Amino acid sequence: MKNVRKSPEPEELKKYKTRFSLEVKRWSNLKKNRKSLNAIRDTLASDQKGLCAYCEMSLHDNNRSVEHFIPRNQSTKENNYDLDWQNMLGICLPPGGMKNDELENLQLLKDSPCCGKKKDGDIPDGKLLNPLNLPTTRLFKFSSEDGEIRPDEIACLKAGIPIENVQFTIDKLALNVPRLKDQRLVVIDEINKELDDETIDINDLEEKVAAEYFGNGTGNWHPFFTTLRWVLGAVAEKHLINISYSG
Repeated sequence: MKNVRKSPEPEELKKYKTRFSLEVKRWSNLKKNRKSLNAIRDTLASDQKGLCAYCEMSLHDNNRSVEHFIPRNQSTKENNYDLDWQNMLGICLPPGGMKNDELENLQLLKDSPCCGKKKDGDIPDGKLLNPLNLPTTRLFKFSSEDGEIRPDEIACLKAGIPIENVQFTIDKLALNVPRLKDQRLVVIDEINKELDDETIDINDLEEKVAAEYFGNGTGNWHPFFTTLRWVLGAVAEKHLINISYSG
């Protein structure tokens, strides 16, 4: 999970909200308006540079959903969380890391959810991290043995974020289901193999790999952005500063 910076509210959402202003408008009704729905999905994907706000898997047209951080059933006339742009995130659908041949396995979908499927409408109580409120620094570290995501205690302390909240978020969103750990480990192993090239000076090689995975910051991020950032360490931070990374 990483910091997400939101662009202004899509015009299509603004227009939808101004219609019949005396009514409490529900997400279920907006979804029938394909133009508004697609504008929201596209803007979220663009803001998040193509990654799920929770697990950091790539989002595609057929595997993305709109997450309401505060559940829609908490909406009132005064606080309409259904259509609050600051309450919306783009997340994976189905649960992150599912392969095509697994999608028809309903039992697997039920037994190992993650991200929004795992959160399942729980009301955040202050412990669950909101990607919109995260610092741009990295709060997580990873295991090179099995791809497990863990709190980075030092980074959490520097950012003033309780370590227990970071661990709670990992657990609540099930970010350590086996398929996510396995796919993170593939990324970790790939980078380490690239860094084993002894024909290139290690400093030049690290900069080359960082540029390969992070680019100039204008396109979509590579899946598991935070994992990549952790593997590459200081050279990643240097590159992100050079491309004016802001989330």
